[in-house]
Amino acid sequence: MSRGEFTVALVGRPNVGKSTLFNRIAGKRRAITFDQPGITRDLVAQPVEYDGRRFRLIDTGGYLPGGDDDILSKVRGQVLRAVYESDLVVFLVDSRDGLLPLDKEIAGMLREREKPFLLAANKVDATEGRGGVEQFHALSVERIYPVSAEHGTGVSEILEEIVSRMPEADFGGEAPGDSDAVPRIAIVGRPNVGKSTLVNTLAGFDRVIASEQPGTTRDAIDVMVHRDGRRYLLIDTAGIRAKRKTEDVIEKFSVIKSLDSLKRCELAVLLIDAPSGLGHQDRQILRYILDEERAVVVAANKDDQWPGPEERRKGLRGIQEGLEYVSFAPVVPTAAPTGKGFPLLFRKIEEAIANFHHRVPTGLLNRMAQAFLYTVPIPSQRGRNRAFYITQAGVAPPSFAVFVKDRRGIPDSFTRYLQNKIRDRFGFEGVPVRIVYRER
Repeated sequence: MSRGEFTVALVGRPNVGKSTLFNRIAGKRRAITFDQPGITRDLVAQPVEYDGRRFRLIDTGGYLPGGDDDILSKVRGQVLRAVYESDLVVFLVDSRDGLLPLDKEIAGMLREREKPFLLAANKVDATEGRGGVEQFHALSVERIYPVSAEHGTGVSEILEEIVSRMPEADFGGEAPGDSDAVPRIAIVGRPNVGKSTLVNTLAGFDRVIASEQPGTTRDAIDVMVHRDGRRYLLIDTAGIRAKRKTEDVIEKFSVIKSLDSLKRCELAVLLIDAPSGLGHQDRQILRYILDEERAVVVAANKDDQWPGPEERRKGLRGIQEGLEYVSFAPVVPTAAPTGKGFPLLFRKIEEAIANFHHRVPTGLLNRMAQAFLYTVPIPSQRGRNRAFYITQAGVAPPSFAVFVKDRRGIPDSFTRYLQNKIRDRFGFEGVPVRIVYRER
């Protein structure tokens, strides 16, 4: 979260509708919502524009008092951090449940920190909800905002109050689309391989909850980090298990969010447990990345946990060989808690992003093609087939159009041959190469 922008945090006890209100204001299903307490754990942020003013909205996990549970303690710490870093809090209560002791405790916590807040009574679409609003005057607030996050009732009044409290000169820093110019990097992998720890080490503080308990991360969390004078938007994702092992409905939602993050990134860092080797599920995640045609770097994490140097050498070689059809992806050994390997990791990320957008001049491409394309007959069941011309049709990923006599029935083996030859001549490490055939 950048402190250069006006920030609004949604706070309240579990299951009062914070994520539903967040999605309503953000105008998209950015946070996971489900009728079960404790779904949100990490801070989910989204730029919002209303009436020409911009601010950053933060969804938080349900606030609960102290306890021994590791996850609940970390969720509470995230809520308190959001409160500390926000300029304004929208304190959400459930009008159907009425005023509860925990609501009073949260109000006291906000006043103790001298944090200005708006009290919003949610779920007023129900009869019992409309009747329960008045009792919240016991919290000594000047005004109560009755809302229905699900249906949008009363949300505009809250938004108008938010922008009225923003300084005149403050237009919220970045526009909602400004982050599009920043490289978007999805951190993906199986559960418990260290994705959140990696993100926290790069951020310099515990931006997302990291725990030894698998399945801790549920939403896809955007985290802006700065490294070597450049900004990167990291997307921390939930662990992706095999479909047959994903039975819990919340985990299914989380996996969907993780896969959606591949649609909005340029590059995916596949984090694997290096000493365990490249497993079947790691290869499946690589297929997901290739299906979206994204650049990819493999981070062989937990590099400090090898039994010895010989096991490490053999293990890393086995990981590289096991990539098979994704052999163009660089493998970088890392140790997320200490940041070991991060300089090389970001060097490979930068190279892959540059390759993702690289364009080869047509003249150079065709001169090179004389040796590996025009003089090679194309396997065909329809008689003689040949290529006449090749040009780069696009970038992100690099796409090449090959003009041929007959584009029907060209085998995949020939396409792989072309991809390998293009890589031999022009590199493109870390990115897929797309080949399309067109008839002259």
